[in-house]
Amino acid sequence: MYLVIVDTTQIQPYIFGSNRLRENIGASHLVAQATEQWAFEALPHPHNVNVGPKGKLDEAQQIEVTLPQLAAEVIYAGGGNVIVLFRDEPQAKAFTQKLSRKVLTDAPGLQLVIARQPFEWSEPLYEKVKLTFQTLAEKKRARAHSVPLLGLGVTAMCESTGLPAIGVTQKIGDDEGYPASAEIHAKLAVATSKGTQPSEAGKRLLDLIPPLEGYDYPNDFKYLGGTRGEHSYIAVVHADGNGMGQRIMDIGKKHATADNRKYITDLRRFSDAVEAAARKAMNDTLSKLVSRINDGEVAHSDLNWLKVRLATNKDNNIKLLPFRPIVFGGDDVTFVCDGRLGLSLVVEYLRQFENETAKRADCKGKITACAGIAIVKTHYPFARAYTLAEELCKSAKIYRRKQNLDGSCLDWHFASSGLSGSIEKIREREYKVSAGDLTLRPMTLAKNPEQAHRSWEVVLAGADEFQRGWSGRRNKVKALRDALREGGTAVESFLMNFNESRPLPDVCTSMADWKEQGWQGKYCGYFDAVEMIDWFIPL
Repeated sequence: MYLVIVDTTQIQPYIFGSNRLRENIGASHLVAQATEQWAFEALPHPHNVNVGPKGKLDEAQQIEVTLPQLAAEVIYAGGGNVIVLFRDEPQAKAFTQKLSRKVLTDAPGLQLVIARQPFEWSEPLYEKVKLTFQTLAEKKRARAHSVPLLGLGVTAMCESTGLPAIGVTQKIGDDEGYPASAEIHAKLAVATSKGTQPSEAGKRLLDLIPPLEGYDYPNDFKYLGGTRGEHSYIAVVHADGNGMGQRIMDIGKKHATADNRKYITDLRRFSDAVEAAARKAMNDTLSKLVSRINDGEVAHSDLNWLKVRLATNKDNNIKLLPFRPIVFGGDDVTFVCDGRLGLSLVVEYLRQFENETAKRADCKGKITACAGIAIVKTHYPFARAYTLAEELCKSAKIYRRKQNLDGSCLDWHFASSGLSGSIEKIREREYKVSAGDLTLRPMTLAKNPEQAHRSWEVVLAGADEFQRGWSGRRNKVKALRDALREGGTAVESFLMNFNESRPLPDVCTSMADWKEQGWQGKYCGYFDAVEMIDWFIPL
């Protein structure tokens, strides 16, 4: 037998390298196709996949026992890679060639890395999978980077990729046609609706995360809920499960010297359970959002001016949700939404994901996740916004690991102007003052057993107090923000001069000095809450 693992590489720039949401959606769909539908269609017959939109694996078809013998068995498909056992090397090679050709022709610019190893059923499959992944990683490091021919003579350049354009895109809605490369044409082909029928990418999204009746998903950033002349910010959210690699390794170690078939079964069940939990969590988050829509708006319950107005699809008069998933596979999720809903939606999703994984025995216990939220102007370079969201997610993971925490964590950044440097440099430049750290981020979603003041409930309590109790005192809130930058003495003066010496809200009992000085030690208790009051609509 031969074990083959297919992986995609450089998918972040491939998916998020454009400022057009439709192109991002199409790219995400093509990545999923390469390691799901197209990979299944490239398999030699007979195999164990019921080829279709969802590519179900037939548990009864087993390469070591089924008669007539299978030519190939898909062990696992998901998370951007696929693992397959082949009966012999020629079949493995033919699969590699067929899939590679399909990707080259139908998804220009998408890069695959494929590794294969000989395998005997008497060997521990887990050890062979681990070895093949190591070979795959070496191939990624050693591969020669593509140097495309950038055009000869007089050529028009693609607006999204900078590569030579092969034609002009068709006019879609208010978006005029523009010169585009083969890569962009391929993305648009699967992301553009055909008349009243949804696009290929749209069909997959509707199957996995169907919007409630009467609503649809937007295909353009400008339809995410921004108000012309008021708010034109989007939130780019990236969430990733914690300790997933370790859980998969634990499954392998459990069967490292035992039954290969049991290892395959447990791996599949774990993958299916996580996928189902993430899908249910996203659907429940969407339902929560829809439940807050009233008369075409999602509004703050106390602040009439803080609201998101839903756009309408001109073709069918259906309301467009201020929310769009882009990557949704297992524990790895990326979505975009109106900037004022980013924090609410990610908090809801993380809680739902924890609850759903805890219910499923095959998830091997509750799974937590970390999330990064980048809130940027609608026309800000999307690739940079995604990179920031990914960096913020990593920041949350690092904090969780350093504090040896067991729950979900999150980090966010409001980019009201341009960004320069890493999030560490931005924080050093914008949130470090002589008194200490203005921000409590990153923080835990639930109570923080190590640092009680660095939790979402602390910031939420402050935001709620400033939005409700201080709603008619916006100038004083801004004055408080300036005083917090100056330190505890300035806050004491502010309270005496502008707040009749009344203390600030009690949001964390262990930080008693916060109420009188806004600071305790090197930590400021209210800056995060003050900063987010114009950007946060609770669900």
